[in-house]
This record gives sequence, C-alpha cells and structure tokens, in this order.
Amino acid sequence: MNLAATPDEALAVWTARGEIAAFEALYERHAPWVRSWAAHTLGVDQADDVLQVVFMRVWRAAPQFDPARGRFTSWLATITRNHMSRQLGRRGGEHRALAAVSVEAALAGQDEAGEDAAVRSEHADVLLAALRSLPEEQRRVIVLAFFNGMTQSQMAEHLGVPLGTVKKRVRLAMQKLRQSLAADGLETPRLRMVKDQ
Repeated sequence: MNLAATPDEALAVWTARGEIAAFEALYERHAPWVRSWAAHTLGVDQADDVLQVVFMRVWRAAPQFDPARGRFTSWLATITRNHMSRQLGRRGGEHRALAAVSVEAALAGQDEAGEDAAVRSEHADVLLAALRSLPEEQRRVIVLAFFNGMTQSQMAEHLGVPLGTVKKRVRLAMQKLRQSLAADGLETPRLRMVKDQ
C-alpha cells in the first residue's frame, strides 16, 4: 500500500490500531510544521522536545481521533497548541491561549472541495518556505499574530517594541508573503489577525 498517498484521517485510524508504518507516515508528513511552529513559539532549543511530546500524544491518543468530527491536521494542531500553551504558561502566564490555527488550517480556505492531501501539503510547504524567507523580526510577528493569536498590542508588549514598529513589520511581512506566494502561483492565505480589544 502507498502510504504517501493515503489521507491523514485513514493513517490516524490505522495508527489507533497500532500500525507503526501509518504513524511514521503521519510523522514524516507533519513533523516539519510542528517543529517550525514550536521553534517560532518557544524557541529553537525547545522545538525537538515539543515534537517528541506531541507525537507521543498522537500515538497514545489516536483511538480518540474521530474522522467524522474533523480533519486530522486540526486535531494535531490542537494537541500542539495545548502543549505549547502549557509551556508558555509555565514561563509566567503572560501569553494568551494560542489560537487554533495551523498552516494547514490557514490554507483550508483556499482548498477546493475535492483537492487531495498531496496538494494541500504542497501548499503548506510553499507557505512554510515563504515564511522562512522573511527576515526574523517580520517572521516573528506573523507567527505571533496568526499562529499564536496575539493582537498587535500584545506583540508590542511581548517583543518590547513600539506598536508602530509591530504594525510596520506586519505590513512588510504580508507584502513579502504575497509576492513570494504569487511567484509560485498561489494566493496569500486568508489569515485573520486578532483585533485589539
């Protein structure tokens, strides 16, 4: 059987039955964005630890995954978000709860109804490459805004920079993302920034 072409949801069901090959396929497919999200949220030195904990939870909790209730990527993002939220809470509780957003979920608005997992994965890879190409300070605000759910005011406080600086970094980052994705024939994902209250 070609596991590379098997949908995530089927792999998760097989993982729940103890199929190690299915679990390994899920790991190979999703470890890069989980590691990247963890590195941007908690720091590069914590990324591998987060990756290990998250996928151990996937292995143990696989029987709880129900394909009828949603996509595997949303379930995985929830596990990842919850773990990182606890880690951030241990650092002083200064961060709000992470938003339930992953690269896959961000791209979901662009997916055609019949689009397969390979195309979604390719789009996610292109988005991750575009994010990596941004200067560090611009990439940081995008991750804090869209993947951690911070408002611009919260980012300014977290980063210790003026609000105007955050706004400029977000604007420049979004311009560069649009240009980079357009060069690959993709639209910028419809990501919503959390508004200041």
